[in-house]
Amino acid sequence: MKRRLLTVLLSCALLTSCAGAEESSLTLIALNVGKGDCLLLGSGETLYLIDAGLRENWGMVSNALHQMGVKRLDGVIITHTDDDHAGGAWPLAMSGMEIGGWYAPKFYTDVKESKHPVMLAAALRGESVTWLEAGDSLPLDGAKLTVLGPRSQNKDAENCNSLVLLAEGGGGKMLLTGDMEFPEEEELLGAGVIPACQVLKVGNHGEEDATSEALVRQVKPRVAIISTNTVAEPDTPSDRVMKLLSQQGAAIYQTQHAPVGVMVTLAGGETKVSNLSSGELPNRCQTVQLADKSAKKDSISLVNHGTEAVDISGWYILSDRGGEMLVFADRMLQPGEKITITGQSSDEKGDVTWPEKKVWHKSKSDKASLYDVYGRLIDEMD
Repeated sequence: MKRRLLTVLLSCALLTSCAGAEESSLTLIALNVGKGDCLLLGSGETLYLIDAGLRENWGMVSNALHQMGVKRLDGVIITHTDDDHAGGAWPLAMSGMEIGGWYAPKFYTDVKESKHPVMLAAALRGESVTWLEAGDSLPLDGAKLTVLGPRSQNKDAENCNSLVLLAEGGGGKMLLTGDMEFPEEEELLGAGVIPACQVLKVGNHGEEDATSEALVRQVKPRVAIISTNTVAEPDTPSDRVMKLLSQQGAAIYQTQHAPVGVMVTLAGGETKVSNLSSGELPNRCQTVQLADKSAKKDSISLVNHGTEAVDISGWYILSDRGGEMLVFADRMLQPGEKITITGQSSDEKGDVTWPEKKVWHKSKSDKASLYDVYGRLIDEMD
């Protein structure tokens, strides 16, 4: 039986016309999710999602996962609580994706455990979270995945509570740093746990407060990947970080320059990198529309005006003001069918319950937007 990672790589090959990889490979795909992190790490039959981007950029994640044919993740690892890493965990939990486990760092700041974004996401499915600390390891078929840090809690900077992961396989190593800043770098370098690695996922989107000269000298990366968007975060990547990586001889790739993301594969000790472009998408649906939005009833409806059933699995509705989001996990909308979605605070129960209270603002403008599984806007309603 073909291993699952090969299926994903084959889908990537169809997107980009790049060659597939051998089964012994270790592959990292850094998705373009704007100014945020979202990584796919896989080897053999194991596939992890590391971070999930912003909630409002879920369409970029959904599009990539759907085009790659990813239907199961062995685990979702959220490196820290910042929205641009953890926000997408909520819609991911609502989606139809099969998830083997939820993981987050033992150390975090500024949030109670009950309000931790990974706890909230896992709770949607009645599942629990595994809290990771330095020295822990996770299963990775044909490879090895180890937690290097954080080694202690940083109460002043949540970025320095980021999980730092070492992936070993395909004859090489990858260092995945989350948003690690200088203090956590110094702690890990002082502990002697950071080895030379062929691939470095640059910390904190290439900002000035991360990626020290000492770290780069230790890692000696051949490939450096920066997850960012300069429009959203103008000071990334910083000139200092770019110059430092260039002087080390690293080939630098930025997710914002790849339509879907950057794929790097280690196989037989060799490193191969390619930018992933989107494949051909089906025509945009024109028969499904929003209707009957009511802030008083905390409800909204969805109507199929066409003569054929529409698969709305993976489609989602986004509230403009509050950022509340509902993802349809597995749903067909029949011809002429109308379904009503009500919030948890609604007096009336609809066909679908939005797992949040007071979704629509009662006194201020709060536009509703409907998107398909590819993140394309289908309809809007004020």
